Amino acid sequence: MGEVVFKNVWKRYGHVEAVKDLSFVAREGECLVILGPSGAGKTSTLKMIAGVEDITAGEVYIDGKLANYLTPRERNTAMVFESYALYPHLSVYDNLAFPLRSPTYRLPEDQIRERVTRVAGMLGMGSLLDRAPAQLSQGQKQRVGLGRALVREPSVFLFDEPLSHVDAKIRHRMRMEIKHIQQTIRTTTIYVTHDYMEAMSLGDQVIVINEGVLQQMGPPREVFDHPASLFVADLIGDPPMNFLDVDLVAQNGDLWFRTLDGACELPVPAEFKPKLQQGDKKRFRIGFRPMFVSHYLSQPEQSHIQGTVYVFERFETGGVLTVAAGQNRILASTEPNLKVQIDQPVWLSLDVDRIRVFDPESGLAVK
Repeated sequence: MGEVVFKNVWKRYGHVEAVKDLSFVAREGECLVILGPSGAGKTSTLKMIAGVEDITAGEVYIDGKLANYLTPRERNTAMVFESYALYPHLSVYDNLAFPLRSPTYRLPEDQIRERVTRVAGMLGMGSLLDRAPAQLSQGQKQRVGLGRALVREPSVFLFDEPLSHVDAKIRHRMRMEIKHIQQTIRTTTIYVTHDYMEAMSLGDQVIVINEGVLQQMGPPREVFDHPASLFVADLIGDPPMNFLDVDLVAQNGDLWFRTLDGACELPVPAEFKPKLQQGDKKRFRIGFRPMFVSHYLSQPEQSHIQGTVYVFERFETGGVLTVAAGQNRILASTEPNLKVQIDQPVWLSLDVDRIRVFDPESGLAVK
């Protein structure tokens, strides 16, 4: 077991509503990632599952049991904190063994040794068991924090931004290790982060929340390709999604999006035509990701946007070309060795079917 169900859950701190009518299901054995900016209500949600924060209203079920009034130890969850929370006076071995020596477990020492040795081997820490936390790197400390949760063999793992204090290279390795472990042991995992890359790489399901309100839930690729709102579209992706404010115009028997300055015209994707033809609304905000924009340095037979080079940024595995088109700046993903100069003419073509359409007033996606 290990399924976690939120039903219309609220969390209030005085007059502040941190979580508002939140509902979701973390299915048995999957990794559910809760993604959102600081102050979104992510950690409050995690703490209500763990039982260290009371639920103001609504219901939380763990393993099919109503958990609202269960103590933390009765919930059989294990939490990994961003601060590691290691005991500095204990060795790595004793830090790992500590939960199993608590009054809740009190396992015999031979069983503790077996669990600690097995988990340490799984995390590549077999040679570190005699060290003190002060002798460990940040990445090693994080492994100890993870291992201390693993030895308990809980029904549900809860991760509270565990990689936020780790440098980029270690973060990649630790993300890979967490995913490997989760897929190996298939324990239900709920992982909180503000980093969309962690969400996309770790999650079987992703829920996006903002100011305590659910914005979208679905598989990572669905959330990436079909964001439910401008907020979700802007939160996910690097380089970020391009946004253009446009008017809907009929021209030559077809529908087009025209930017407010008239500098760009883009065909309306076929999937949106029936919906937009039936409505009275004429102004929208469209979005498209830089990875779906092709660039040309000489005029092709067909292109959608003409502009000039505003800036080019080169990275290890690719580049980002920013094109000035009227009053808009449009990003296109490129190869890293692109040779361009500022103000050089450039033409852009889009994968039109990848355009997303939003209501600029509500911020919601047009479907």
